[in-house]
Amino acid sequence: MTLGIVHSTLLQKLCIGIFLALLLLPMIGQIRSIGTGVTATEMRAPNELPSLPGTVEEFSVLPQRFEAWLKDHFGFRNDLVLANNLIRVKLFGQSSSPLVVLGRKGWLFYTGEHALEQTRGLDRFTPEELDRWIDVMERRQAWLAARGIPMLVVAIPNKERVYLEDLPAWATQVNPESRMAQIARRLAERHSPLLFKDMTADLIAAKKDMKVYFQADTHWTIEAAFTIGYQRIMEWIKTVRPDFTPLTLADMKLTRAMRKGADLDLARMLGLAAVYQEEEVRYDFAGQPKLRSADTSMPNGIVQTILRADRPAAPSVVWFRDSFTISLIPYIAESFREAVITEHKGLRFDKRLIEEHKPDVVVYQFVERSLNTPIPVE
Repeated sequence: MTLGIVHSTLLQKLCIGIFLALLLLPMIGQIRSIGTGVTATEMRAPNELPSLPGTVEEFSVLPQRFEAWLKDHFGFRNDLVLANNLIRVKLFGQSSSPLVVLGRKGWLFYTGEHALEQTRGLDRFTPEELDRWIDVMERRQAWLAARGIPMLVVAIPNKERVYLEDLPAWATQVNPESRMAQIARRLAERHSPLLFKDMTADLIAAKKDMKVYFQADTHWTIEAAFTIGYQRIMEWIKTVRPDFTPLTLADMKLTRAMRKGADLDLARMLGLAAVYQEEEVRYDFAGQPKLRSADTSMPNGIVQTILRADRPAAPSVVWFRDSFTISLIPYIAESFREAVITEHKGLRFDKRLIEEHKPDVVVYQFVERSLNTPIPVE
């Protein structure tokens, strides 16, 4: 009887000790800053501890600001958030982000910028918007042509349209004609002179032999970027500059590597960067590098990179881009005498930049979801 009481007392003390330890652990973690950083996991700056209020207005928002600071600096916060997200996604099959939809066979899809609505045919151009978009691009091409500069418009499809079969069952197509398909159809109807390259068919055909988009990212793979994107664009440049010699597969060294979750945007959105990774095929230039200088600046908040290579006979290019061009930059750097690569930031067009650099060709690359942005008129 006495032995049972002793065991019971020890068990009670053990339970109390564990309970107190669990209560103290977050405080210890907060004091020692263990698992409290949000910069690496959520790609944002943490909320700062508010200073003492000096006005009535500052005093009124003090509780909210203090709560925001406490949430970002709570001990073992990242571990607890990771565990919560992991349980929701892997155990219950629920997305932990409103910007991510869980697809089939482990595929993740982006819901921001109306990407899913575009894929389902719910977000489309009105006839007036469609003609306006084409009118603006035709005027840009004509302005360049008057200066002897050819332009290619390169459209990269949303991942959701390339991997339709891996979308969740409820994400059915309401209208099979997307904004990109509308553009292609209307260009044909108008007999438009616009040089428009839609990469959709190339990427859908290539996915039989390779992964063309990452499962846990919105972007195309490096393999698709080089073998499809770079090659198709260079093929066009050769039609206007027959003496141009782009990179080929023979110039490249293939390696396999694991892309960490921190470099997979959809995994980050789910708060699961710590547990995601994907194998990728990389194409690295195997020859003697020709790149001589690379200068990056931010005029008016626009990221602009100027690459100069020891290729005096190669053409120069002004390349308008979004994030899909980033994986092409190492290849662009080795291909042109001078490459001026600038963000288009909402489909803008920089005439001043073109007049300053006087390129031999212009490439205008954009991803399909940017078609939601009304195209600006110069």
